[in-house]
Order: sequence, then structure tokens, then C-alpha cells
Amino acid sequence: EAQNTVMMVDVGTNTEVVVGNSNKMMAASCPAGPAFEGGDITYGMPGYDGAVESVAIDDDSVSIKTIGGADPVGICGSGLVDLLSELRRTGQMNELGVFKDGAREIFFDSENRMSVSRSDVSALAQAKSANYCGQKIVLRSYGVTPRDIDRLYLAGGFANYVDVENAKNIGFIANVPKNRVTKVGNAALEGGTIMLISAEQRMLAENMVTGIEHVELETTPDFFEIFVDGCHFNPMEN
Repeated sequence: EAQNTVMMVDVGTNTEVVVGNSNKMMAASCPAGPAFEGGDITYGMPGYDGAVESVAIDDDSVSIKTIGGADPVGICGSGLVDLLSELRRTGQMNELGVFKDGAREIFFDSENRMSVSRSDVSALAQAKSANYCGQKIVLRSYGVTPRDIDRLYLAGGFANYVDVENAKNIGFIANVPKNRVTKVGNAALEGGTIMLISAEQRMLAENMVTGIEHVELETTPDFFEIFVDGCHFNPMEN
């Protein structure tokens, strides 16, 4: 098990990526910004009651589910991932984030007149690309592709609720087979708790950190090309 190639992605305003096994680990931090946590998005909001958490499009009708079953008041990260993936799947948005027939907005809740706009999609594309770049560059630096990953651990409160297939379809997370993806919740908090109550585990973690190679994303020669590629709403190539 220790020889398997494992990837951990802790999604948030700063997304952390680690790839490796017991012999070698590489890590990077991606400043993704707050778009998928509701920031800079017209009807965006954190994952509170009333936030649209899932979206499905069937023909021209949109089905939504909200946290707590409350009346919709906005859309949170998992809902935005679903919405973007469904717009791509149904052809209402192309890979560049351009809406069909030149529309400026698309309603996900027409009853309450809540929509996603072109400027929203632009902000989401850049936030998504930061996540994409971190994963893509660390994988490449390690010398593996997404299909070589034996286990992908998704951490962070938002990642716990995201639809894995939809996230993969838009390139938000690496294109690892779904049966190899495990959601582990707020792993940072759990890890911090373990280190506080166990001197042995703390020492283990402190020693482990010294062997992790930090990948500087901004000094990657072709970073800009990868970032532009990551702004497209497509799965990450293997």
C-alpha cells in the first residue's frame, strides 16, 4: 500500500496538492480564490441553508436541490460545479465558457430570477484553472498521469459535497477513475487534532514534511500555457 501512488487535493481558497508514496512526495499550493466558495459570483454563497447544492438539466428544464431543503437564496460550490458540467453536457456552453446563441446569462432558478452570467463563468474558469494547474503540474513533475494514481483523496468541506464525475468533466479535479476517489472531509482539522493529542504522530508528521519536495507553480516555464488550457471546461487529459 505504501508503494501505491496516492494524490491528495484539499480544495479551498488555497488548494493544496500532494502526490507521492512512502519513497517520494511532491506538493504545491494553488491560490484558487473564493469563486467556488461564493465570492465574486452574482448569486454565489457559502454552503448554508438555502444554497443550491446540486443542479441537473433535462432538455430545457433545470432541477435544483438546496441545502436543508430551504427556499433557494443562492448557489454554492457544489452547485456551481454541477451547473457548469450540465451546461457543457447539454451544449448550452462551450469549452471556452461561451453561452449558446450569445446569451449573457443562463437561469438556474428562473422562478427567483437567479442566473449565472458570462462574468461569473470567467471568474469560475480562472479559479478552476488554478486547481487544474496545481494538479497537472505536480502530476507531471512526479512523472505520472491521472490514470496512474491508485487513490485520490479529496479533502475540504466543499469537496465533500461535490459530484466527482461533474468535477472531472470540467477539469476541476484530475481525471482519476471514480472508484479510486475517496472523500475525506476536513482532513486538515482532523490532522491538526491528531498532532495535538499525540506527540508520536506529531513527530511523524514533522519528519514527513522534511521529505516533501515543493513544486513552485509560478516558476514552471509553461505555466501560462497550462493555465490557459485549464480555463477550458474539459476533462484533464491523461
